[in-house]
Amino acid sequence: MCRQVVGNKKGYLTIDKEYGGLEHYLSWLIFERGGSGNGIIFVKNNRIIKFKKDIDLSVEEIAKDLRKIDYDYALFHTRLATVGSVCRSNVHPFVFSPTFSLAMNGGEDCNTLDTENKRPDMTDAELIARVMFETNSHPKEFLDKHTKGGAYTGIYNGKPYVYTHNKDIMMLLKKDDAFLFSSDFPWQYYGKNIYTFDFKDSLYWEEGMKLPTNIRETFDAKKLINGPYKNNILSDVIKEHPEYKEIIKRIFYQFDKEVDTAETIYALNKGIKQEDIDRNIHVKTLFRL
Repeated sequence: MCRQVVGNKKGYLTIDKEYGGLEHYLSWLIFERGGSGNGIIFVKNNRIIKFKKDIDLSVEEIAKDLRKIDYDYALFHTRLATVGSVCRSNVHPFVFSPTFSLAMNGGEDCNTLDTENKRPDMTDAELIARVMFETNSHPKEFLDKHTKGGAYTGIYNGKPYVYTHNKDIMMLLKKDDAFLFSSDFPWQYYGKNIYTFDFKDSLYWEEGMKLPTNIRETFDAKKLINGPYKNNILSDVIKEHPEYKEIIKRIFYQFDKEVDTAETIYALNKGIKQEDIDRNIHVKTLFRL
């Protein structure tokens, strides 16, 4: 799994001003399901005006661009390598023209796609992006036909879009005219204009469409952690809130790790390995309750 975000500039600035800062938010996404490379696209007037990706592209550089560049939308992705080596060419997003790009979370077997020209180290995401671009296919029609799981973001004919098979791997920050689709948010944010989706099939949104109406506001995670379930086992909480099963699991997973990701990125830069952090080796937290 990876982590990705699609939002307008007001959405990113809202994160910066009201939700702990862009550096912390991006660092948290990288810690959760990233670390193998970061990429970002800036879109203005339905064209990609700036594109950066690399295995060591820093959150500080990305945050600086998010604040200063004049853009309509920005698409961020952090990769957790599952297919293909850790190298710049395998970092998302995959951009094939000023009006086309694709990034994804999850994995696909790609059995329905022509793999004749697939290079040995090509990721499933790049193959999907390449075939979609070469056939000039609409994202929803193509992804409905050729994919079974995961979440996708990209640019098609200059329009940003979001597609997901799974309502539990994309969420929405919506406040006034500011919005962000995100793979996840730190649990401290839940209850503050953060929404989860309610749908049976796939979700598709692109620029020009209204934001989805099949959304519901999440509960306040701090109240959940500090409230009547503080000493209860996870199954009791899920029994009380079955509609939020996957989100509750994620909140408790984040809470139990007792890790603040800004400190974690610092630890990684000091040489602590990601796998050691994943084994719950202690890293100082700024949010311990």
